[in-house]
Amino acid sequence: MIRRKNRFVELLKPLSIVLLLFSIFGTVWLRSGIVSLEYRLSRLENKKKELMRDTKVMLAERASLLSVERFEKVAMDGTGFTFPDRVKVVFVKKANEQEPRKTALLTRGK
Repeated sequence: MIRRKNRFVELLKPLSIVLLLFSIFGTVWLRSGIVSLEYRLSRLENKKKELMRDTKVMLAERASLLSVERFEKVAMDGTGFTFPDRVKVVFVKKANEQEPRKTALLTRGK
């Protein structure tokens, strides 16, 4: 009986050493995976900040390009556009959905 117990202990020692080595290497492997994921996450967060900054810059540029003052400046600078007088306004009247729309310049004296 004592001999049998010794055999079990002799088999248990190398098995426990192998199990200990596997657990150590497994822990190191998992930790390195976590660290690499943290680095990836950091890079993605930096990219997100950069893209948000670019979005804000583009929205500001869009607002400046679509501003009324810019249209007025471009129209007055050499294209010959002017704001219409109230006399030169054309009214469009809508009759029914099926009929075409009619336009007319209101002229006086005819």
